[in-house]
Amino acid sequence: MTFQSLSESQLKSFEENGFLAIDRLVPEEGLVEIEQEYAQLLDDTAAYLYAAGKISDLHANLDFGDRYSAIIAEYSDLHRYFNVSLPLVNEGLEPEHFHMHTGPAVFNLMRHPAILNLVETIIGPEISSSPVQQMRMKPPQRRLSDDVAGHSNVGATTWHQDIVALLPEADETEQVTVWLAITEATLENGCLTSVAGSHREGPKVHCSNLALASEPQVPEKVMQERVGTPLPVKKGGAVLFHKMNVHRALPNVSDHLRWSVDLRYLPTGQATGRPAFPEFVARSKQDPASELRDPKAWAKSWDDARDAILSGAHKGRIFEDKRWDDAAVC
Repeated sequence: MTFQSLSESQLKSFEENGFLAIDRLVPEEGLVEIEQEYAQLLDDTAAYLYAAGKISDLHANLDFGDRYSAIIAEYSDLHRYFNVSLPLVNEGLEPEHFHMHTGPAVFNLMRHPAILNLVETIIGPEISSSPVQQMRMKPPQRRLSDDVAGHSNVGATTWHQDIVALLPEADETEQVTVWLAITEATLENGCLTSVAGSHREGPKVHCSNLALASEPQVPEKVMQERVGTPLPVKKGGAVLFHKMNVHRALPNVSDHLRWSVDLRYLPTGQATGRPAFPEFVARSKQDPASELRDPKAWAKSWDDARDAILSGAHKGRIFEDKRWDDAAVC
């Protein structure tokens, strides 16, 4: 049975808290396609890295989670091959590392009816898929090397608001995030935790993250020991949250991979805040013909964006990383 819409009480809770956990949004069978696609991607990537001399073992005898964990322990850039967005780099672009995954299962998940029904409850039926997406595949923290543990796609995430990574053009955009659990998200393996009502407090100071320039963080002196609400969800469950909500992901102290994806949406016609990357119309009741239904066309739009950035044809910044700094605080 496909999720249809939020109840009045759920909608009220989202409006009050700035977040809402839904334990089962996409049925487990709805995740089989992406699990199979990523298993093949791991096979192909491992073979490529092994042939290139970047890893010393294919780890073919391990299950998916343990295999991913073993390979990223040896080759820290592995996560770039699995992400669903190009790297957030304004300067020092390196073509060898500037890539992403654009498989049809990812595109189909972004257009999943249950997800779009949920989003429609919040922003209406004219829905565009934002290019501000991230695939979070997080091995056990103890298995991470220092050079990758600070990356939020791989390790724990610091306190932040999603607006911090958007250009000013998106200040008024009604962006919402659907954080979807592809494996169960628990306290032990690093579920989200969010500060209730923080979306009504306005933008927070975000200090530069010395470990990773693309991930500014709200410092502890601003948080003042505030404690978030942990949001564990089952496999296929989701956390919906407002772009101004202050949240983070806990460290994965379990023995298994924790896997989730950030899917973000906005009303069609509003600014994405990341014009270097492509958006697409995911649902339109007003103009159904405008919906993008071809995964190959979606993949090509990202190939074109990559070419434009690397060639210098795109002149602007890719993401916002310093706008919310405050020298007196940071």
